[in-house]
Amino acid sequence: MKLHQKLFFLLVLLLPLQLGRHFWPEWSYVMGLRVDYLSPTIYLTDILVFLILGIWILENSKFQNPKSNPPAGGQTSKSVFFLAAFFVFLFANCLLAQNQGAAFYKLLKIIEFFLLGLYVVRNNYELRITDYGLTLAVIYSSLLALAQFIKQSSLGGIFWWLGERSFNSGTPGIAKGDFFGHLLLRPYATFPHPNVLAGFVLVAFILSAPFAYQKNKLFFTFYFLLFTFTIFLSFSRSAWLVGLLIVLLLITRLKRLRVTGFGLALFLLLALLIKSPIFSEESFSQRMELNKISFQIIKQNPFVGIGLNNFIVNLPKLQQGQILWLQPVHNIYLLVATETGIIGLIIFLWFLFLTFRRLFTYHFSLFASLTAILLLGFFDHYWLTLQQTQLLLVIVLGLIWSNKRSKIKL
Repeated sequence: MKLHQKLFFLLVLLLPLQLGRHFWPEWSYVMGLRVDYLSPTIYLTDILVFLILGIWILENSKFQNPKSNPPAGGQTSKSVFFLAAFFVFLFANCLLAQNQGAAFYKLLKIIEFFLLGLYVVRNNYELRITDYGLTLAVIYSSLLALAQFIKQSSLGGIFWWLGERSFNSGTPGIAKGDFFGHLLLRPYATFPHPNVLAGFVLVAFILSAPFAYQKNKLFFTFYFLLFTFTIFLSFSRSAWLVGLLIVLLLITRLKRLRVTGFGLALFLLLALLIKSPIFSEESFSQRMELNKISFQIIKQNPFVGIGLNNFIVNLPKLQQGQILWLQPVHNIYLLVATETGIIGLIIFLWFLFLTFRRLFTYHFSLFASLTAILLLGFFDHYWLTLQQTQLLLVIVLGLIWSNKRSKIKL
């Protein structure tokens, strides 16, 4: 295994970590308040991405791969033209933004993620290269989440250095869930919010489940139950809903499974879904207000939007009420339309259409993982705004567009 491949495995293993160095230029403030979404940040995973790309480029500049079969010249030229046009559009979008610093920072992140996706595609990676890393990532994130829930606080120590934030059940603004009439701390693990933990664990489990199932049935039972309890304790009702749908589909395909704990866990999730609304009243009203603002912005800037990473920047002049909720709109499709206009949304949806069309030649896990991401995208923004889930999305897309099909099928 080459060095860049080893580093890619390490990147997958460390995806849940949010260890990074934040910087706070003037344009990362809104109304005098620091906004994490606008802060330029160098994460440990960024360093790994740069190392992977740098080593890979150096290796390819020295050695020609005789097995590579580049596409026909006409197809290559067409692809280069569309990519160039896309990035020119994003560059113009940034120039028109109210906060150009935040916009160009987002553009740099998009370029980084594009290059990582291109790396995955060009190396023809199989899904199996992520199996061990994602499985271990789900396990250590889940165990940390369970420990936080039991302790009702962060663990501290070495976990702080891995990106765990310091909190307890009394921390102002901390996320809590109603557990049989008691308000309890929702675990974060090393993620910015329990919803992000739930979304990441759900998609990572879907991708790694075939590997765990084929490796050892007893291990898969432990893995499934650990995943189930983590999703349950996150109190992310959108993840419950999407996870229940996907897991039912997985079990339908794994006809040979005879583990009664699976049925019990699914019954518990279903009962909670029936009893509980997807969002609390306060959360629902906040989301609806952000959706309303998003539609206002789209109406005022229909074609090219207000600029990458500029939704929060425009909130103070449109948000009603005395308390500002400095969050992106909790819908990735509205977020794309707001910041890049109808043109950007059409490009985004067209790319998803091409991706799903390609997916029909692939196995179920990649199809289910992307489906879960896009369904969760109706309820939250983190797949397009937060480092851990952005990287996971890029890897999923890269695996789908890779030319080599995985040998592990479900």
